[in-house]
Amino acid sequence: MGFLSQTLTIAVMHQHLEAEEALEMLRALSEEKQERHSDIQAAEMAKQLVKMESQKRRLLELQAKLGKQKMASNVSYRRYSIQDVEEATNGFSDALKIGEGGYGPVYKALLDYTFVAIKLMKSGITQGLKQFQQEVEVLSSMRHPNMVILLGACPENGCLVYEYMENGTLEDRLFCRDNTPPLSWRERFRIAAEIATGLLFLHSAKPEPIVHRDLKPANILLDRHFTSKISDVGLARLVPPCGTNTGTFCYIDPEYQQTGMLGVKSDLYSFGVVLLQIITARPAMGLGYRVEMAIENDNLSEVLDPRVSEWPEEETLELAKLALRCCEMRKKDRPDLASVLLPALKRLREFATEDIHERIQDRTSLTSESNKPEPVVSVPNSQINQKATLGVPKIQEDRDHLKTRCHSIPKRSRPPRAQRKQYKSKRWSFMSCASYKVQWGDLP
Repeated sequence: MGFLSQTLTIAVMHQHLEAEEALEMLRALSEEKQERHSDIQAAEMAKQLVKMESQKRRLLELQAKLGKQKMASNVSYRRYSIQDVEEATNGFSDALKIGEGGYGPVYKALLDYTFVAIKLMKSGITQGLKQFQQEVEVLSSMRHPNMVILLGACPENGCLVYEYMENGTLEDRLFCRDNTPPLSWRERFRIAAEIATGLLFLHSAKPEPIVHRDLKPANILLDRHFTSKISDVGLARLVPPCGTNTGTFCYIDPEYQQTGMLGVKSDLYSFGVVLLQIITARPAMGLGYRVEMAIENDNLSEVLDPRVSEWPEEETLELAKLALRCCEMRKKDRPDLASVLLPALKRLREFATEDIHERIQDRTSLTSESNKPEPVVSVPNSQINQKATLGVPKIQEDRDHLKTRCHSIPKRSRPPRAQRKQYKSKRWSFMSCASYKVQWGDLP
């Protein structure tokens, strides 16, 4: 019995061990299966991630492509290649150079069968290509009658293509360069109002005003009708703050020089100096002081451009005082462009225009008076018949004499047939009852 119980106990223990081993194996198999399942899930997840990344990359590429197409369709300026620009300027030939400013040289060229002005920005002064393209896009979309139009660009090489202005710069016309005649005071009054109109357009831009920063006579161009247009608009925005000094000495706002604070009234200081040059045609250095002293001494005529005659005294004095107000040292002392300055300049332009109309009307009235017909004097019919009867014998005598002369002229020396036809158009007629003159005509 003891042996049997031991045997049974051993058998039970053996079965128990086998059961534990089986459970362990099952547990191991379950864990292995679970690990494999996790690996499969991880592989599936990795596969899905790769697929999602691929789809995302394709979507971004498609969006970029659509963005480029949209940008190309919305571009308001013509994009030129550097080959187009070099061919148009003959390799940037000096013979085609028409000027050079702080931002680079300017060339006259022929693009798309149209004369244009190409400004080549100096290397290294422009910002990145993306920033340059954005600024060019903004500037090319701006249109105003008193602004030079930006027609196109070659952004990769910093070239800007503008409309060509036949009469050059206001500076050249004020100083009569190339033996050009001086501008009349009427033209100068009109140009002053046009510049103010273009400047107000820039200062009213949205979402923020555009400050020119370099307004001067050299940056005001005249087209073939002598309409003034502001050029180099926004070029200061294409240049990094440390790239170059924005503005030209004598035209820079003193407060901006001291504080670095730029605003729309910074342009008003430059505009004031331009107005002083418009009426004096003198260099900008110390011009404000000279004009101010001349006004105090009641002797403004001494500083006015002597090549212009008949300056209107009161109106020119008003323009000079407006210019001096713009040249105040502090911004807050300068007049407002929209409410004060522009209305005054428009009145002066209207005055100049009205003066021209009055002169034309005076000339027309004088011409009409000189062309008035002679007064008609009534004469009794009896006197007319008597005079006509008295004139018949004389007419008959002259007719016989003329016939005798015509027959005595050889055929070859007679006037040609075409010339004889001219005589037939004239007839005997009484010019007026007062003179009862008779005209000779071809006789039957």
